Amino acid sequence: MLNGAVIAIVCFPGLLTFAWFFEVVAGYFALRKKRTSSVAAPRALSHRTAVLIPAHNEGAGILPTIHDIQAQLGPNDSILVVADNCTDDTAAIVRAAGVEVTVRVDLARRGKGYALEFGVRHLRLNPPDVVVIMDADCRLGENALRRMSESAMASGQPVQSLYLMLAPENAPPGNGVNLFAWRVRNWIRPLGLGLFGLPTQLFGTGMAFPFSLLRDRDLGNSRLAEDCALGIALASAGHPPLFVSEARVHSHFPVSQAGSESQRQRWEKGHLENIIDLVPGALAKSLRDGNLGLAALAIDMAVPPLSLLVLVTAVCTVLGGVAFVLGASPAALAIPSFSVLLFVLGTAMAWRAVGRDVLPLRELIRLPLHAVRKLGFYHGIASGKASSSWIRTDRK
Repeated sequence: MLNGAVIAIVCFPGLLTFAWFFEVVAGYFALRKKRTSSVAAPRALSHRTAVLIPAHNEGAGILPTIHDIQAQLGPNDSILVVADNCTDDTAAIVRAAGVEVTVRVDLARRGKGYALEFGVRHLRLNPPDVVVIMDADCRLGENALRRMSESAMASGQPVQSLYLMLAPENAPPGNGVNLFAWRVRNWIRPLGLGLFGLPTQLFGTGMAFPFSLLRDRDLGNSRLAEDCALGIALASAGHPPLFVSEARVHSHFPVSQAGSESQRQRWEKGHLENIIDLVPGALAKSLRDGNLGLAALAIDMAVPPLSLLVLVTAVCTVLGGVAFVLGASPAALAIPSFSVLLFVLGTAMAWRAVGRDVLPLRELIRLPLHAVRKLGFYHGIASGKASSSWIRTDRK
């Protein structure tokens, strides 16, 4: 009985590692295929797009985002900013830029989801064909708005652009691992899923939707990762999000260590909460409905952040080794050992594809040490010290 329990314990993280490896390898080959093929230019838009920007105390940095969007708007397109529970001059700055702004004040219901719901309700007064959601601190790549809007209109499905994080100017060294992990999560893995016609997660910004998909949807919530929850809900309803890597948006990591730590804690806490709250129900519904796309999203969401996956795999390997020495089946050691091999191979392929310019090889080799250093980080999340509020990232 003990032997079966040990194998079950080490097997589950192994399955997650295999899912991660499958996505990374598929993404590696999908990226090579894309780099050898030409990308068609976006066609002229014949429909109306509204860009919705939820903003909380973003007065100091929202103008570059607005200027990027204005440069890519068609003659019938528009921007709507939701100034949500702001205590700064966000609304005044947006109005001075010639952009429509609606102000929301509700201190009892705080969160990006509530701001999005408020904005969608406002857009119902003059419904667009497509709504594109952008964070207030993100920048658009060339033709990104047109590619997102065109893809959403043509497919009738939600669309997620390639959302990348960049290192800030004059940033201290040490961002390489975070940049690499972000590229694996937001670039390689969605490409891998897309190679097999499977959907992507939503990443919170650079998202486009036919307005009909959001018009009557309940978006009001205070989840830290409301984007992933929305993607699961849409896939469950038969509208799985598509990944359009030709459309790119980007933002910057904070310069300060405190700002970076706070931002990452919110992201990873939201991810872990979604694993607990959403994955079991999504998997059960996918089995009942035969919904392969929903199953793929649930399994993808169940894979923990990269550093945590390293830690869990290492712990299971040690546990399997101890159990084997004490008389357990060789499978107790073989399964986690195979997981380690898959992780090493997958990491090497991902690094070769998208990591060489941001993460020196010597730092890549030290990835397990980076994961160990994050034990205190995860202890902070587990002990409830990570913020659950929608706050502006400190970029000082």
